[in-house]
Amino acid sequence: MIVLLIPAYNEERTILDVLRRAEPFADLLVVVDDGSRDTSSALIRSWCGSHGKVALLTHPANRGMSGALRTGFDYLLGLMRLGALGPEDIIITMDADGQHIPEESGAAVERMRQRGADVLLGQRDLAGYPLSKRIGNRGLSLWATLLTGYFFRDVECGFRLMRLKVVADIMPYFTGRNYGCAQELGIIPVRRGWKMDNTLPTKVAFYRKGARIRDGLNNMSMGLLAFLRVTLGLRERAPRAEHYEVTCLPAFMRESAPVSK
Repeated sequence: MIVLLIPAYNEERTILDVLRRAEPFADLLVVVDDGSRDTSSALIRSWCGSHGKVALLTHPANRGMSGALRTGFDYLLGLMRLGALGPEDIIITMDADGQHIPEESGAAVERMRQRGADVLLGQRDLAGYPLSKRIGNRGLSLWATLLTGYFFRDVECGFRLMRLKVVADIMPYFTGRNYGCAQELGIIPVRRGWKMDNTLPTKVAFYRKGARIRDGLNNMSMGLLAFLRVTLGLRERAPRAEHYEVTCLPAFMRESAPVSK
């Protein structure tokens, strides 16, 4: 199966368009509403009524991108334990704001399969980004390269594919804190021996401001800590997933899937 995992926070203007465009490329869409204060959650619930392959997970409060991804991963691993998903199934993470191009999902899955990759990261065209952003991205990619020995071209890209067995293996090392998810999800799989591919050119619909120098420094520290956790085998340090509820569930999973945690 192909599963699209989409964290969302106050994305009422874009979430339905992303879902419509992504639906043809996935067997299951999992949206994590990260405590949105706008109408995002209501829009998704309404859309679920006429589309049978969407699961909506809701956080009672905002936990950030990393926390939302951790909840999504935790839910998907629960489905695997119940037999609804398999270890070779492919998970695609994608932003809810429309930055990523859902139509690239099919080609990304095919490339991943052809290359026998366990993890695939998009390599964005950053030509339209400010110089400071391009330099920062290059620095963070170089940092991840130094820590792993794998040459990252764009470790910060949020358009990524992972086999579910990889998610199961890396979760004990993934903290899901702050905005360090990109560094963690790049560094941990490589250090655990999974085959990485970061050479797929991918488009970006627009540049979204927000990252600051302190965010970049935080990402570097999260990358270093991830490296140390894997190297030292500190599996027990990973936190539990945040509480969430499933407020929308695909028909084919209603008898077996968890509804809250």
